[in-house]
Amino acid sequence: MKNSLLTDRHPVGYWAACAALCFAQSLQAAPGFQSGQNLPASYAQIIQASDFGVQANDGLDDAPALQAIIDNQISAGNSPSNRIAIQLPAGEIHLDQEVHLDKSGVVILGAGSNPTNGTRIVIRSWRPYGVDAEGAPDFDKKYWPGFAAFRVETRAKHPNEPNYEGSINFHWKHGIEFTQPAAQGDLVLKLESGAASKFAVGDLIYVGAANDTAFLDQGQVPAAKRSYGHITTGHMRTQIFTVAARNTTANTVTLDRPLEFDVPLSNNSNYKSRVMPVTAIDNVGFRDFYLTMSTLGTDCSGYNSGDFSSANPNGVGHKYENLCPRDAIHGILFKFAVNGWVDNVRMEMTGSHPLVTEFARHMTFSNNQFSGSWNKGAGGNGYFRGSKLYESLIQGNALERLRHLTLQWSATGNLVENNTLDCDINLHGGWERNNLIRNNTVSVPFEHRSWENGQPGIGTWQPIWYGSGDHASNWSGPTGPNNVFVDNVLSKALTAGAPIARWGLFDSAGVEYAFAWDGTAFKHLNTGGTPVPSWDQAIAEIVAQEMPLSGVYTGADGTDPGDGTDPGDGGDTGGSCANPVDIVWKAKTELTLTAGTCARFDRDLAGSTVQVWDSDANPSCDFRGIVSSEDGSGSFEVTSNYKAYNGVSGRLIKLTSNNGCAFVKVRAY
Repeated sequence: MKNSLLTDRHPVGYWAACAALCFAQSLQAAPGFQSGQNLPASYAQIIQASDFGVQANDGLDDAPALQAIIDNQISAGNSPSNRIAIQLPAGEIHLDQEVHLDKSGVVILGAGSNPTNGTRIVIRSWRPYGVDAEGAPDFDKKYWPGFAAFRVETRAKHPNEPNYEGSINFHWKHGIEFTQPAAQGDLVLKLESGAASKFAVGDLIYVGAANDTAFLDQGQVPAAKRSYGHITTGHMRTQIFTVAARNTTANTVTLDRPLEFDVPLSNNSNYKSRVMPVTAIDNVGFRDFYLTMSTLGTDCSGYNSGDFSSANPNGVGHKYENLCPRDAIHGILFKFAVNGWVDNVRMEMTGSHPLVTEFARHMTFSNNQFSGSWNKGAGGNGYFRGSKLYESLIQGNALERLRHLTLQWSATGNLVENNTLDCDINLHGGWERNNLIRNNTVSVPFEHRSWENGQPGIGTWQPIWYGSGDHASNWSGPTGPNNVFVDNVLSKALTAGAPIARWGLFDSAGVEYAFAWDGTAFKHLNTGGTPVPSWDQAIAEIVAQEMPLSGVYTGADGTDPGDGTDPGDGGDTGGSCANPVDIVWKAKTELTLTAGTCARFDRDLAGSTVQVWDSDANPSCDFRGIVSSEDGSGSFEVTSNYKAYNGVSGRLIKLTSNNGCAFVKVRAY
């Protein structure tokens, strides 16, 4: 890869938050199941579900029998490495209630993902929700993010929350606080008296940082929104680590990798930063089945899975509303889980998210097909949702008719690659950071857009969405630093009826676009130095035009003065411009250099930025050489696949190759 900003699997700057130990450890680790290991292909035991009452094609609820297998046939302390597969029969089985996978080492194994001759699982809604004023599912948020057909989460209860399964992991019930602030890059945490004794080496530890003024200033969260409850009483910066050491005398714990964020003791509302022991479910997997939701008896019974149009007004495809919010049941949910996976599973028209995480680490989601959702509206429904997802792999999946593929709420260290989708890749807000998104094919129709009052809204959604401090603070906060996009094929229909065509933003081959990053630290996306208020097509175009000053870093820092006094600048090379090529302002233009070829602009370049890239049209070689003004002043040297410089004046620039390559792309803005 040319001028790579990446280490093996982590974006540039990921290791800037780490000590040398972190980098050394990374050489043996990668995102995904068990730090990049292959998914299991064999099992210590296979339980035939049909031997225990799970009968296909009988029309009865199979959830009680399946739950009984998990509860009664697998020991409570089953080792994660003792993987026990529950083999589902071919044919149609029904789930009329949530199935809880609260034991490690359990695999739900179907007879194939073809709904005709494999295992077809049908959710028949038990209508678990009410409906709020916005038409979103209304439920007890202590059970966030709602019900699913399959729920991977401990059922252990905190003594102060005995009515909630999984409440052992409610961080606000654990009073473990810091006695010293911690800084990005730290490995050792100083905790309150006696707290270190609550951890053992190898335990998982949750770290959550209160949203203090310094952090909100960094993310440029508007003052008017800093009193929102999710900001004053939440941990926007979170991560799960492994305890590498502890010292009960000093009340310290040592993490397996350095902190990626600062940890204050509290914020201005006296909401505390906290740690807690994590009770996680380990090594639970799903493979080889089909899953959908029946609309019989729901408010969606009059709708169909086809695309909405005047000829099919009841089509749900690209309709971003909650059509039956009482039934917005997810497909598979991982909450406080590690080393889990979903592979070769096909889901069509689930109630809400086909797949959702909430505090999950080292997961692999691969080779799946996820299509459609009955609810894709307010409250965040109908996503492939990677919330609080850490060091995980999303690879080789096909997504269609979903609202977003999201990384949100402090997701970090994830690799999203080789997926195909017709919805946006969405960095949703909540300080997502250090994720690598590469080699995906995104083809977004114009109809992928918001809905208001039962009709499509104004505008359309782009292939990439990035949360700004203003807009995203309505529900979370800004998207964080250093999310890198590289070698993605991004296409979009920009107007109604237009074909889906190459977007042309943030998708040049071989160029690594690090969002909200200046090469060393977080930089808010901005246009002309002003933070972007939201994200739309116009803003995306300006951000792209103003790179790297706009907060998208590609390896060009724009700091070289290029005044001709440094030998590397080459000075003014002179020469004639017998064959000038007229360049449209702000347009990327391919040039083939011959004798006398220059780029001619319709205005003086003084105060503007000139950009030079390697050619996309002819990749046989990479231009390296001198760019100089022929009728003004200033010059600069191109030594990598991208260079931006704002010290040139005049209208004519000459590009002189020093390696014989005659192909180059230029733009000025």
